[in-house]
Amino acid sequence: MNMKTVYLNNFMSSVVTELERNGQYSTAHVCGSVLRSVMTFDGDGLLLSSITPLWLKAYEHYLLHKGEKGLEWNTISTYMRMLRAVYNRAVVRKLVPFVPHLFREVFTGRKADHRRVLERDDMRQLLAEKDLDIISPGMEWARACLELMFRFHGMPFVDLAHLRKSDLKDGYLTLRRRKTGMPLSARVDSRAMQLLERYRNRDDTSSYLLCFLDGGLEGMAAYRDYLRILRLLNSKLRALALWRKVQGKVTSYTARHTWATAGKYCHIPIEIISEGLGHASVTTTEGYMKGFGNSRMDRANKVIMNYIFES
Repeated sequence: MNMKTVYLNNFMSSVVTELERNGQYSTAHVCGSVLRSVMTFDGDGLLLSSITPLWLKAYEHYLLHKGEKGLEWNTISTYMRMLRAVYNRAVVRKLVPFVPHLFREVFTGRKADHRRVLERDDMRQLLAEKDLDIISPGMEWARACLELMFRFHGMPFVDLAHLRKSDLKDGYLTLRRRKTGMPLSARVDSRAMQLLERYRNRDDTSSYLLCFLDGGLEGMAAYRDYLRILRLLNSKLRALALWRKVQGKVTSYTARHTWATAGKYCHIPIEIISEGLGHASVTTTEGYMKGFGNSRMDRANKVIMNYIFES
């Protein structure tokens, strides 16, 4: 194929199809979003070889000022890294030439987002159980999910929702993160076990520990089912925050960021926080060193739980 006739929309569409075929539905979803954004910005006649530092800077400016507020820098970074990955695929297939430092002038890093971190009093307000089951079972379910994620070292919702019955053994959850494949081990205390029992999957034919997802679905249908429950969770969390008069931004990421920040406030070493979060890269939490074992992780998590719930 002549590189001058390779259009970005055609190539990215083929990448989306390839990712879906390989079961990488989340990555395919992001790639599809970037494709639609690029087509809105520059139509469907953009050649792959027309991606230049100048074009990328103009696209970054478009994303930053898109709509009334524009996209956040971390979202822009996700878009640019996806474009870079697509371009690199084209380079490997000899559809476009390799251009050194092509993406150097646009943002591909990560900025700290402190809006996802709640103060201790706000977290306590959000996790208070009183009357929620009567007022709104949906908000109580969202509150329970938030508490479970927080008690399990800020576990991402994607990992909580996809927990398998086989992951729970001898008082511990032992699994690998769906995003990075990094191992996670979290002690299940009596309170967490109570919540797991409340939402335990009673369907013997399903391998899921919790009753959030349809165990009979596979492939893209299963991914769409997860997106459905994630949207529901974020909707209920926003409603819960409004009901509890919590001003901070509350999403499925709140437990994760708040757990990490509370750990730092309690002087827990960054290496232990990193391992508790299941981070794969030293750049994510400033260091990923040796394993510390369950005993030190259990003590660290207990300090954080006491900080939020007891003191």
